[in-house]
Amino acid sequence: MQLLLCSDLEGLSFYRLPKECKDDFKHAKNDDLLIMTILLEILNEHALSVDFGMFVIISMVQIIVYPAFHKIKEEQFVGWHRNYCNAIGFFVLPMMICQLLESASACFFSVGDLVWVKLSLVSGAWLITFFISAPCHRILQGGKDTAVIDRLIRTNWLRTVFWTAAFLISIVLY
Repeated sequence: MQLLLCSDLEGLSFYRLPKECKDDFKHAKNDDLLIMTILLEILNEHALSVDFGMFVIISMVQIIVYPAFHKIKEEQFVGWHRNYCNAIGFFVLPMMICQLLESASACFFSVGDLVWVKLSLVSGAWLITFFISAPCHRILQGGKDTAVIDRLIRTNWLRTVFWTAAFLISIVLY
């Protein structure tokens, strides 16, 4: 994937743009455009790494962490689950945000249908996360519930498939 910059169209290096905006972008400063473009380029350049990270995390959660919920003693479950949710959030949320921003921006800066498929997969994983998985975790904050743990494991397979497919698409696009 390669980002197309306005400066590429004008035959200018991005860093040699004049300080004043031209025609279509009178409302924006070139400095704002520069910062946004740099951030999007960084996300684009690291898309494969972010997608690989999400693939590894979701695979570990699906294969190791969620099944281990059944093994934790009921009297220790609430404290353990609270610590797990707080810890995993530091890893997962920044990567999810980067992945969503990168997938969305790729749809506007890249050509082809695969970027739209990837955005759909990432969006689907977000929907499952916030409308199915997060409510399950809220219930588990109150105590161990085998039926909820089973539902979490069962529904998490779809997130695992979505994030794995997004990673595979990144490999193809790379």
